[in-house]
Amino acid sequence: MFKAGLADSWIGLRLCDIRPAYDQSLSRQPPTGTLRQRPLSRHYAHSCATVVAMSELTRSNPLPADLQGWTILSLRPSGEHAPLRRAAARHGARVLALSPLALRPLAGNDALERALAADRIVFSSPAAVRFAGTQHALTPSPERVVLAVGAGTAAALASRGITAVHPRQQMTSEGLLALPEMQHLESHSVGLITAPGGRGVLAQSLRRRARQLHVAEVYQRVARTIRRDAWANLEKITAPLALMVSSSEALNAMLQQCPTSARTTLDAAMVVAASERLGEEARLAGFKHIVRAASARPSSMLQALAEFHGESRFR
Repeated sequence: MFKAGLADSWIGLRLCDIRPAYDQSLSRQPPTGTLRQRPLSRHYAHSCATVVAMSELTRSNPLPADLQGWTILSLRPSGEHAPLRRAAARHGARVLALSPLALRPLAGNDALERALAADRIVFSSPAAVRFAGTQHALTPSPERVVLAVGAGTAAALASRGITAVHPRQQMTSEGLLALPEMQHLESHSVGLITAPGGRGVLAQSLRRRARQLHVAEVYQRVARTIRRDAWANLEKITAPLALMVSSSEALNAMLQQCPTSARTTLDAAMVVAASERLGEEARLAGFKHIVRAASARPSSMLQALAEFHGESRFR
């Protein structure tokens, strides 16, 4: 098992281009418009949007992390905003919840029993840990290797006394599949504890690699209508605004509901993306100011925003 940790470093992409445009966006709103789909470009000089990968090297000597006056838009499922609220409060920011999804339990039954008895056990999210734990005792076992997609999932398992292997840098399905523990599985069974939907990368890859794959779906994401007063509060915001993006499903569900009257405010937001893939999806949706965090953990996403904001103020 290796110790949970964040990425050692990220590479900055055209940081000089995004800062002037972003600094201007804090003082004025862009013209009214709709979010548009646009093709990706490998050449950032020809792109209307820029993805910035922030450094984690400053954690030992952090940049000014004052987000006083900022509003953080949370797309977490209904009832899941507390960790982000606590992290935002430490930075002096407030959270506006826009919950386009809710989580509902699914009975794992025999499928969960089989998944937990496998040689390798993979948890796809903190919610997978929580919902599995309500149906079956989760206890450490020296005979099995437990894996987590990211640091947040590993932390949820650690709270139950279980040490989980997880990727240190690319905290995604691809990062998990690249781990040594996920190679040469021809003689091993794998249990995947997850939710239906998503990209399906883990299940598809593990079916090809493992001797046998047991999938236990212990919760599901269901659509939820965002409250009118939440949209009204968004439209009133004039202070700096950041949108936390840790799920493409949540981002798309929110954009589908977004009223035209709120688009201008939303367009001016700084997007903090939990991965490069999510940053590119936000760029495709028309967002122009994007910072990439090391993981989907609230502390990591807010740290990326604080570092960018601190550098922008003192450049």
